[in-house]
Amino acid sequence: MNFRILAGMPTSETEMVLAARFDELASADLVAVRSTTAALIDAAGEFPELDVVLVHQDLGPAPVFDAVRDLSHRHPQLAILLVSSSMDAETVTGAMEAGARGVLAADSGIAELENRIARAADWSRTLRRHLESASLDLPASGVRGRVLAVSGAKGGVGTTTCAVHLAYTAAAAGRVVCLVDLDLQTGDLPAFLNLRHRRSIGDLVGTGDEITPGMLSETLYVDPRGPHVLLAPEHGERGEDVSARVARRVLTALRSRYELVVVDCGSTMNEATAMAVELADRAVVAVTPDVPALRGAQRLMGMWERLQVRAQQDVYALVTRHSRKNEIQPDFLRHLLNAKVLRTPVPASYRGLEPGENNGDPTRVTDEGLRKAFSRLAAELDLLSPPAQPGNGKGGTPTPPGGLSALRAGMEGGLSTRDVSGFVHASQEPGRPGATGGSQRDPGGRGGFGG
Repeated sequence: MNFRILAGMPTSETEMVLAARFDELASADLVAVRSTTAALIDAAGEFPELDVVLVHQDLGPAPVFDAVRDLSHRHPQLAILLVSSSMDAETVTGAMEAGARGVLAADSGIAELENRIARAADWSRTLRRHLESASLDLPASGVRGRVLAVSGAKGGVGTTTCAVHLAYTAAAAGRVVCLVDLDLQTGDLPAFLNLRHRRSIGDLVGTGDEITPGMLSETLYVDPRGPHVLLAPEHGERGEDVSARVARRVLTALRSRYELVVVDCGSTMNEATAMAVELADRAVVAVTPDVPALRGAQRLMGMWERLQVRAQQDVYALVTRHSRKNEIQPDFLRHLLNAKVLRTPVPASYRGLEPGENNGDPTRVTDEGLRKAFSRLAAELDLLSPPAQPGNGKGGTPTPPGGLSALRAGMEGGLSTRDVSGFVHASQEPGRPGATGGSQRDPGGRGGFGG
């Protein structure tokens, strides 16, 4: 695989010179050129598996050493080379103190350019391998991880709340967990977890048939409180790019790296969530004890059955907002739904959830009833023990071939309600930051650095 290079060049003349020189390099690809420091810093987060960033000394408007320092802090795995027309000691010292890997003369020849890029890229890839092993390493057991798909009968039943707390409960028990937001249009995990991250599942759409550990490492958010997190796209329209094929590749890659993958499917049926439900070892539908939610659960599970995604008897119903004062109790709900109902309901403790949801920190939920409920649910779903030895890995009856082929034709009759993903009103949640994707090659221009 050729080395992938990003460049920041101040003028069109320097871009042209660099483009001409890269045309003669067989081992390196110039994936993008940016003309300002701000655009260069943004681009470093858009292109997967970059190796080297070339930064011209005259790049502005921000001071170039500040831009180098910002890049090295945000992306410590990237090798940054400062391109300078002056090779004096002050320039070299300033570049190295800012975090650059070295200084490259602006009038360097082809051989020197290729040599310096190769050495910097080798350093970058070695460091990236160490970072991947530190952040994504699993016990060397060859065990295939479990996948839990959590869907909502309708909006507002607590789908994301349940997915988040089940993931954090399993992580607290020592499992290596990844939490995936497949609520592609209205995902709220950044608000629930109070996190900012530029990358999302949308950045894995154009990665080809194989998703490497490096791609995962650059896309996932490593939450020090527990699970690693794969976000939904910031802009809902980009969720349309995440097809069933993409979802299969992503979930297959994750289950080979994690003991448990918890997927928040929201309450909207699409190709990606249908694939998650089909692949899952356990599929759970969150439902509140009221008639509209029960009808929504019946419609959703019936749709899965008709489209041969998952048999209804292989779905678990999870009762949320449970209270002894409710007209519909879990025992009665078992008679209404042709599905297994989990023995442990989630109590209707609105105040108990507030510390976690209002502060973006699930670990701040101290309500004993809620903590016990999620612990019992995790145990009931077998999320706390290490995964078994490799086997089928598929929950329920295998889906016949072509189970998703009729999905597009059947989507018009599917659910379309929004999952506000919690027991508090969605209007109280802050706006979510998200990720920006990038193409593999910048159409805007390729550049040079001489002059």
